Amino acid sequence: MASFFPEVVVVFTVQDLTQTYHVPLLLSPFGYSTYRRS
Repeated sequence: MASFFPEVVVVFTVQDLTQTYHVPLLLSPFGYSTYRRS
């Protein structure tokens, strides 16, 4: 099955190297979604 998005680029900046970061990425064959918790 061909997909609509052959790749997903997620760009973010790490401001504190001592912290742990979680970057959620939800994928389906024809779309994707990211979110940032506050």
